[in-house]
Amino acid sequence: MRLKLMALALLLLVSGISLAAETDAPDSLQVAVPDSLQLPTSEINNGLMAVDMAVLTIGVWLHNRLRGIEWADIGLNTIKENLKTGFVWDHDTWAMNQWGHPLQGGQFFNAARTNGYDFWGSIPITMAGSMTWELFMETDPPSINDLISTTAGGIYMGETAYRLSSMILDNTATGSERTFREIGAFLVNPIRGFNRLVTGQSGKVGLNPDDWRPSYLGGHFSAGTNHVADGTDLSNSMPAYLLKGKFLYGDPFEDLADPDPFEYFTLRAALTLHGRFPFIHEVTGTGILYGRKFDHRQDNRSLFGIFHDYDYFDSQVYQFGGQSIGGGIFSRFNSQSPIKILTGAQLNWVILGGSNVGFETAPGRQYNYTTGAKFKMFGMLDHRKYGSLSIRYWIYWFHTVSGVDGDEFIHWAQATLNPRIYKKWGVGLEYTYYLRDSYFDDLPEMHLKNIELRTFVSYRF
Repeated sequence: MRLKLMALALLLLVSGISLAAETDAPDSLQVAVPDSLQLPTSEINNGLMAVDMAVLTIGVWLHNRLRGIEWADIGLNTIKENLKTGFVWDHDTWAMNQWGHPLQGGQFFNAARTNGYDFWGSIPITMAGSMTWELFMETDPPSINDLISTTAGGIYMGETAYRLSSMILDNTATGSERTFREIGAFLVNPIRGFNRLVTGQSGKVGLNPDDWRPSYLGGHFSAGTNHVADGTDLSNSMPAYLLKGKFLYGDPFEDLADPDPFEYFTLRAALTLHGRFPFIHEVTGTGILYGRKFDHRQDNRSLFGIFHDYDYFDSQVYQFGGQSIGGGIFSRFNSQSPIKILTGAQLNWVILGGSNVGFETAPGRQYNYTTGAKFKMFGMLDHRKYGSLSIRYWIYWFHTVSGVDGDEFIHWAQATLNPRIYKKWGVGLEYTYYLRDSYFDDLPEMHLKNIELRTFVSYRF
């Protein structure tokens, strides 16, 4: 049931983003409104935030308790035992720990963010919500990995949901348009939608804050078949049908001289529509925390920044990802010509990561909890008329902190050719390569290779 709810949440997220993508950000700021209209208040509302946190903890617990879920049968004895035991590494599923808990953390984050707190002020509230849940709302011992992934993953989930829901909302709108916008924002950011209903903002006509509209929103949707090889042999591949989306929020090269956190971010999601693979195949993205841009000759530009990353991969062959933070540089060349070249490189510290190893590392768990480092680079050649060619290459170093002691190196590379065939429509071919080298104590070396080949139809916005 939890996995079904998480899958539904991702579908709602994608549907909300698609609504945001149809919004012309610059035009939406040109709506004529009376001078008497006011901006919504940005004062901190601690009372409503307390209600939100109660809904997200006591409300969720009560729902599961009434359903007879074992872990929800809490009392004073279980709380005392949790406080006595302290934090441990749990054995929950990969999807629950690396996707479900960050999703929950995003709601804690928005309990603060949508009640007047800024980005940095919302982080301790997210951690406090996770801590409360771990210590008091489950019979299971509190989990250190849940605390980290709920907080670190919740930062990415929460701020992206906040900014995307802001794009959908329009305080100047009325009638059916206003209704659909409020519903769309609620689907992307339920806590914000709840708060707007409670405070009456969902029906109040007013002005839109300047930060509700980014300078740029772009990306594409694609759908097609994905063939996952048995190792590197595509002749015995298993087919699946994928829906993918890529979203770029903000322009890192034009107006981000001193950007606020997540004024520029990326988001990718891949869903399995049919096939013997997990429904949520990929959710990855990066958001800027601090950055400085500088110009080169001929209007070529670069951005150096500190970034927060969230990565989640799950297929029948591999599971890996984590939350990380680090520095990187993005560059754009030939910006005034029909051909645009984008490049980037980034080196991150992995706060908490993980990777499946093919056997039990703890009772009921076939993956390690890890720390380590991630290096990633990308390049894209984009022609305004003919389409694009892009390459992504990531290297993860994972060092085990819970599981089978040792180290792993994961290489993940993806090349995508996406020529245009008619206006914003295109067809494409995508090749993915995965290599895992495992060096565990007292075990033989392990090496796993896997390839995927995807064909698709795309729409660019």
